[in-house]
Parts: sequence; C-alpha cells; structure tokens
Amino acid sequence: MMNTLTPDPSPKGEGSQVDFTEAVPLAAITPEEEERARRAAEAGTPLLVKVGYFLSLDRRRGERRAPVHGDRHSLLVVEDDADLAQLLIDVFMNAGFDVRWAANRAEINAELHRAGIDLVLLDIVLPDADGLQVLRRLREHPRLSDLPVIMMTGKVAPEDVLAGLAAGADGYVTKPFKVSALRNAVNAVLGLE
Repeated sequence: MMNTLTPDPSPKGEGSQVDFTEAVPLAAITPEEEERARRAAEAGTPLLVKVGYFLSLDRRRGERRAPVHGDRHSLLVVEDDADLAQLLIDVFMNAGFDVRWAANRAEINAELHRAGIDLVLLDIVLPDADGLQVLRRLREHPRLSDLPVIMMTGKVAPEDVLAGLAAGADGYVTKPFKVSALRNAVNAVLGLE
C-alpha cells in the first residue's frame, strides 16, 4: 500500500515496456465509434455541468469488478498537482482503496507496467504528457485495454468530453470537482454502488 506522495518508479510490470506517453500515430476510431461518442458527449455534457461527472454507458458494464490483487481495489492517480494528488490519496485510502500516484512520463510508465491497478484517475493536461494520448495507448494495449479510466480535467466543453469518450474513457470528472462526485464515479465504474 502506498500512502505518501512518493511515486514508486521501479518498473516491475509485465509484458513489453510500452511507452504509454509517447506521441505516436494511433489507430483511427471508426465512424460508428465516433458517432457513439458524439451522442454520449452531447447527452452527458449537461449532466457533467450539473453534477460534476459523467459516465460512458457504452464502456461501463455495471457489474462489480473484483480487485485484481487482494481484497482492496487499487487506484492509480495520474495528477501533476501534488496537493490535489495528496487529497485524492487521502480520500480514497480512507474509503478503503490502495492508492498509487504518478505525476510525469517516467512515473506514468513505471506505474502502468506494474501489476495490480483496478482503475486510473487520469488528468488530461500534464507537464510532459498528454492524458488523451495515454488513454489511447492503454486502449490499444492487450493487457490494459479494459482497464477502467476516469478523466479528471478542467476541460468541460462538449468537444473535450467527446475527445475523452472517443479515446475510450469510462468517465469524465470536471475540476474543480466535488469529492463526492469523484467517489460516486469511481464506485459506479467499479460496480461498488
């Protein structure tokens, strides 16, 4: 269990050492996927503004997701603001989660190559990485393609929500967020409601 703001950079992961932050051409989404994401973004943006979060019904299955390791779910918080990261660590550890943290490219890659992540809370704007790029790379990775990801961002325009959903986000939470909204989104995506 990690309970401090010191990310563990040791690459203990499985499989090939993919750079999840590297800007590379990604597979294009199909017109059907884009249209589905567009409809979801149009329907979800008002809800996002009203309650502070939106979940993609296309990706969210609703069944309870068992923790991949042990009896506690493990969250990876990808956030460059140390104060916000500490708040998230405190909130989710108090709620019974194991929490890990990554703030930059090296830490993101190291954490994603470690086993045992149940859900990622992913900022879009990072100092040396693009959260949408990270998400798209996750969706193309054979071991991590189904890993639930909730975007945490101040970008709330319909085109921003569309970009997140089209990249494969399970949920979208606006900053500044209500802690209760973020907890609700995490619980809903993991089927813990």
